[in-house]
Amino acid sequence: MSEIRLLSVDNLKDGMHLAKNVYRNDGNVLLAKGVCLHRGYIEKLKDFGIASVYIVDDSVGRVEIDELVTEQTRNEATRIVRETMQNIKNARTPEGEKVIRIVDSITEELIHNPNIIVNLVEIRAMNDYTFAHCLGVGILAMVTGIGLGYDYKRLKELGIGALLHDVGKALIPDEILYKPGQLSQAEYEAIKSHTKLGYEIIRDCKQFSMSSAYVAWQHHEKYDGGGYPCGLKGEAIHEYARITALADVYDALTTSRSYREQIMPHEAIEYLRDAEGIAFDPNIAEVFLEKIAPFPVGSLVLLNNGEKAVVVRINPEFPGRPVVAAVIDSSGSRLETPVERDLKKDLTLFITKVLDD
Repeated sequence: MSEIRLLSVDNLKDGMHLAKNVYRNDGNVLLAKGVCLHRGYIEKLKDFGIASVYIVDDSVGRVEIDELVTEQTRNEATRIVRETMQNIKNARTPEGEKVIRIVDSITEELIHNPNIIVNLVEIRAMNDYTFAHCLGVGILAMVTGIGLGYDYKRLKELGIGALLHDVGKALIPDEILYKPGQLSQAEYEAIKSHTKLGYEIIRDCKQFSMSSAYVAWQHHEKYDGGGYPCGLKGEAIHEYARITALADVYDALTTSRSYREQIMPHEAIEYLRDAEGIAFDPNIAEVFLEKIAPFPVGSLVLLNNGEKAVVVRINPEFPGRPVVAAVIDSSGSRLETPVERDLKKDLTLFITKVLDD
């Protein structure tokens, strides 16, 4: 456990220390844990599209961090996704054994986590978005698979498909894929073709199952039939793809992009809830959302009694009612010692707002 707090980059000050590494999307460290921030570093974070970071804050007490997947596994997975897409771009066959091996590692780490809740905000730069996005989607999809009671075989199939769901983008020209302005209709159709291209790539790799290939083909289908490439509806969409569609949108919403800032988990959850039965399978959406903590550890929140508090621990059975440490009382005075409040036990208290500072 550590003394940490999640803070908007706009509210960072010289002399603050990073509590967690900040990564580029290629897996390399942009700024390391423990770095003392100064104006140059803060501007660097902004330049890379980082919206918020975890800082050391001794005033909030201990915050319980539960990483779903180790840093080493994350970095290795990001590297393998990058290599896979580069191989495809260079007309080489994907190295299926490497993908299977890293999905095995992720699966092992996830299934041995007794309280599997997504309780941290991903801090990563917006450059080369695709690689880290693929990993984020893979982890979220597998967490959902565990919630649905999948066995090891199905988790692996889902994990491979979700990790490689955007692999077809390796065959889309960079000038279209990374075009800063509005796409023409022809360019948009080219982007949409990544689903069929990805399906063919995974299908043709003998180490992968057809079920994994369907994830790439169908992850942009919508539950009401309004998606692409085939306009499939409801259970005509493969279940793995219905899971991955949720993970894809959630990860995109909670990650900074060149054209918009990330939103916080509680906002993304509301977006997904509004789209249940339209874009997403409502039954799978409920399982997915049960695995997401709306108020990540380190978040500063306002309670209905007027206190400001920091989320210090997630209650796995009730992610929306975490344990918080009150640091400022209802009159606006800082408390000398944080007061811990378990919102699962004290039902008169609830979070009314997430605060920037």
